Amino acid sequence: MSRQIVTFTALATLLAIGIAACGASLLPSAQGTATVTAAPSPTVVLTSFTLETEAQRALRPASASIQITPTPAPEVVRVWWPDELYPQNDELALETLQAQWDGFAEAYPMLTLEVRRKRSSGLGGILPTLRTAEPVAPGVLPDLTLMRRADMITAANEGLLVPLDDWLPADLADNNLLPGVRSLGEINGVLYGVPYALNVVHAAYRPAALSVPPTSFEEILTTRTPYLFPAGAIPVSWTLLLQYRAAGGRLVDETGTATLDAQPLLDVLEFYAQGVQAGLFGPALLQYVRYEDYWNQFVAAASNLVAVDTFTFLGRRDSVPNARPVSIPTPDGTPITALDGWMWVVTTQDPERYQRVSAFLAWMMRVGQQSLFTEAFGMLPSQTRALRLWDDQEYAEFAQDLLATATLVPEAQRNNNASLALQEALVAVLEGTAPDTAADDALARFE
Repeated sequence: MSRQIVTFTALATLLAIGIAACGASLLPSAQGTATVTAAPSPTVVLTSFTLETEAQRALRPASASIQITPTPAPEVVRVWWPDELYPQNDELALETLQAQWDGFAEAYPMLTLEVRRKRSSGLGGILPTLRTAEPVAPGVLPDLTLMRRADMITAANEGLLVPLDDWLPADLADNNLLPGVRSLGEINGVLYGVPYALNVVHAAYRPAALSVPPTSFEEILTTRTPYLFPAGAIPVSWTLLLQYRAAGGRLVDETGTATLDAQPLLDVLEFYAQGVQAGLFGPALLQYVRYEDYWNQFVAAASNLVAVDTFTFLGRRDSVPNARPVSIPTPDGTPITALDGWMWVVTTQDPERYQRVSAFLAWMMRVGQQSLFTEAFGMLPSQTRALRLWDDQEYAEFAQDLLATATLVPEAQRNNNASLALQEALVAVLEGTAPDTAADDALARFE
C-alpha cells in the first residue's frame, strides 16, 4: 500500500511582550480582531511551503528544487493613544472604541494595527517621548497620535509633526468640520492637526430651582443666584477669562505685548465685588480649581448654577435629575465659550507611510464611528454630521449653537502677564479689596 504525505501550509505568529508600564498595544488576530497587550508587539510571519506526495515527487525533474514563496510581512500602523482619552472605566465607550479598532483590522487585513496607550505629558508621555526618541530610535515612534492644541503647537514648533495640507484628503481636512473647528488644528494658517474630540466651557443649572437660568451679570445679582466656578484655577480661571473677553478685553496689544483694558477689567471686577457684598461670592471659591471640585454641592442643591465643561457635564449629569446646560454668565448675557480638544497629528516623516496613515485616520473619522465614540465617552465630535447623529439631540443642538461663539485663546496668552494680573485681581476682590483698587494694581503692571 502506497504511503501518502499530507499537504499543509505552516503559518506562525510570534508575539514579543514589552514592559507593561509602557502602555498597551493592539494587534489584529487571525480573525481580524485587535487585542490589548503590554507593549507594541512585532508580528513575525514565517514562510509558507507545501509538501508533495511521493507520486508528485517522482514526476519532478531531478534538477528541480522545491520553491518556497515567502509571505510578505504585513505593514504596520503605529498609533499612540492618550490615556486621558482612553475609557478605562466606561464599559460602553471602551467596547465602542475596541470595536472600531477591531473593525479596522478586519477591513484592512494587509495592515497590522499597533496601539500603545500613553499619558499625554509627564515622564513617559507622548510629547516627551517624541522628543527623546526621534534622534536615537525613530523606528519606535508612532505614525500618528492624538494631542491637545497646546502640545500640538509645541511639537510642531520643534519639528516633530508633519504639516497635513499637501497630502491629506480634503474630506478629512475640512469638508465636514463644524464651523470654526478647523482653526483648532491650524498654526499660522498651516494645518497640523485634524480635530477629533472637542471640549467646551459652559454652565449647568437645575430647572426645578431656576426656571429661567440667569445668563447676565445683572440677572445673577437680581435673582441672587450663587454661581460656583473654579476661581482658583492656574494660571487663570476660564470663567473669568471668558467674561473679560466677552466684555471686550484684550490680553495682548497690536504688537503682541501683554496688556489689559481698563473698562472691561473694571466691569468684571465690579460684578464680583457686588456679588461679594450680596453674599453670592467669597474667598471660598478660590479652593476650587477643577469643575468636579464642587459637583457634590450641585448634587446636594447647595448651588443651582455651576461652571462645567462638556466632559464633566456629560459624565456626571445623571447624578442631578434634569440638569441642563446653559452658557456662562457674561456682562450682557451674550454666550461665549473656549474651544479645546484632541487633534490627530502625524509624526512619521516617511512619505511611504502616509497612505496607511490616511487609511486609519479616515476609518476613525467616519461619521458614524466618531459619533458613537464621542457620545459614549462624553466629548463632542468635530464633524457636523457626527454631532447630528447623537441620540442626545438636546445637548447636541446646545453645543452646536455654543460652538459658533467659541474663542480660541492661544496658550501663550493664557499664560502671559496679563492673564496672571487678571487672576490676581479676581483673588483680591474675592478677598475684600475694592474693585477699582484691584483694577489699578493690575493695570499698573503694564505702565
